[in-house]
Amino acid sequence: MPKVKWLESKFDGNDKYHAFPLLEVLHISGLGALEDWFEAGVAAEDLYHCPKLKELPSLPSKLKSLKIGNIGWKTLNFCSISNSIPLETLEVFYCESITSLPLADEIARLAALRYLLVKKCPNLISLGRYPEVGNTNTCHVILRDLCINDPSVLLMEPLRSMTSLKRLTIMDNVELVSFPNEAKQWFLKVRYSLSELQFAFLNSLESLPSSLESLSSLQVLHILGVPMLRELPKLSRGWRLPSAQDCSYS
Repeated sequence: MPKVKWLESKFDGNDKYHAFPLLEVLHISGLGALEDWFEAGVAAEDLYHCPKLKELPSLPSKLKSLKIGNIGWKTLNFCSISNSIPLETLEVFYCESITSLPLADEIARLAALRYLLVKKCPNLISLGRYPEVGNTNTCHVILRDLCINDPSVLLMEPLRSMTSLKRLTIMDNVELVSFPNEAKQWFLKVRYSLSELQFAFLNSLESLPSSLESLSSLQVLHILGVPMLRELPKLSRGWRLPSAQDCSYS
């Protein structure tokens, strides 16, 4: 259906005719002409390859998982009529137009958010509406899992102040040669919480942050597809790192 421009509310049951009254997951993909759709009262929405789709006016009240890829949005609107937003999983990838994800502005209402993926969004400059304004929110995001391809995202609030992260994945970056100094210091903030760390498919990376040696809670380290890596850091508590051969393509 490449020419479809909108979807009616009948699909969701917001009309007298309930086509799918038990609908919980909505997956929309490959509708290049789609511009508008109903506000679905579902728990999960996957929106892929719909470059003309209008930005969400607000988040559905029951939404727990939102995944968007190759969407032409410039930001993500977290407006909601409720005091809390039940979103637990947020994935944003291959969105070249997106410049901000206002997580920093909605920390208190995003208390349920546990998994965040941000990849291949080259124009992303802020995780708040106003990048020039520092974080004045006394609340902190309590993420469990974070997946990124650009370590500079770690320096954006609210991730910059995060101290409770359990799992971190940095992957799919062919340009990264080394970590900036500020990113190296960031690892010290999660040294008591981070238990699993993965570096994958970083074709140009030559060195890992020396601050990894301070990760006292680290239990699992994965290094895959990092062929240029020259040196491995020493982990505390005698954790054994993979050999250099394990870190390169076969």
